[in-house]
Amino acid sequence: MATVRFSDTLKDTIRSNARAMFKTNIETAKANVPSHWADKMYQSFFPQHARSQFDALPDYAMAKKTQIEFSGFHNAPEDVFQTGCHTQDAYKCEVIRLEFSKPMRWPDNFNENVTAFKANWREGTCDFNNGRWDWLKVEFKEYVRGIFNAEAKQAEFIDGLDKLMTTYSTLAPALKAFPALWDLLDEDAKDRHKKIVERKKKDADEIGVDLNSMTAAVTFSKLTR
Repeated sequence: MATVRFSDTLKDTIRSNARAMFKTNIETAKANVPSHWADKMYQSFFPQHARSQFDALPDYAMAKKTQIEFSGFHNAPEDVFQTGCHTQDAYKCEVIRLEFSKPMRWPDNFNENVTAFKANWREGTCDFNNGRWDWLKVEFKEYVRGIFNAEAKQAEFIDGLDKLMTTYSTLAPALKAFPALWDLLDEDAKDRHKKIVERKKKDADEIGVDLNSMTAAVTFSKLTR
């Protein structure tokens, strides 16, 4: 009997379409960066007297920066958010580009010993052991929690799909168990499934008997015994 099987290609398509369902929520969580982080981090880099001296210099004396790249903390303790199928470090994230409210004076020698911030060409991390970042630790962990929750929903949904596609090797019984799976199929899989369903209906018609009447007769017989 013709069936649509869960090939590796079809499984990948279903997973890809499932990930797309959660894409907007994940991107929203990642973009939900508190607007005050950039300026407050700058203020934490340098003491007030140093910033005042920076501002007193003529424009040609110092460079200016409009943003910094940030990806969490170094020297952080082991602390993770975790579900059955998703784990995330509470003090790490993808690189975030933080925009200052205005261009900020920037020293030629940005020293980690002074700023408690390790910077390289593509990202920067705060020293978890330095007390100046106590305010950021709490806010950052909540920010990461939001991303984790959005990604965990995606991971749990895909894990459920994988279990469904392992339980049923073919499409028809899987659709019967989870009709919403239809929305995750590509057009080719949908067309093949429709053809099989239509062919089965046609085969029944070609028998030349009224199967509905036969079914009704069997049912009536059971009721009158």
